[in-house]
Amino acid sequence: MILLSNLLCHSILWVVLLYQVMYEEASQVASDAVGSIRTVASFCAEGKVLDLYHDKCKFPLRKGIHQGLLSGTAFGFSNFVMYAAYALCFWFGAKLVQQGKADFEQVFKVKT
Repeated sequence: MILLSNLLCHSILWVVLLYQVMYEEASQVASDAVGSIRTVASFCAEGKVLDLYHDKCKFPLRKGIHQGLLSGTAFGFSNFVMYAAYALCFWFGAKLVQQGKADFEQVFKVKT
């Protein structure tokens, strides 16, 4: 379990660093364009710079959407497992009460 969580943390760190590098490249294009706006305007290259910026942002955007869907699915599944376990415990407790093997207080008593 510890190995799995360690692997997960390293993979998340790697993805975050990859996104950071990709967004830095897009930011560098925007910064260069703004810093030399006169040159860009004199060559009528605004559209070309904008296209370059959009191209630099395409991959991180696609990966971000993919990661969001994957994270949302994993979060939803983990919540499903947790609430399914609660439901199973309540169902089993109700069966015990129905069979007379436990009373209501015993089912909801938490032992510490």
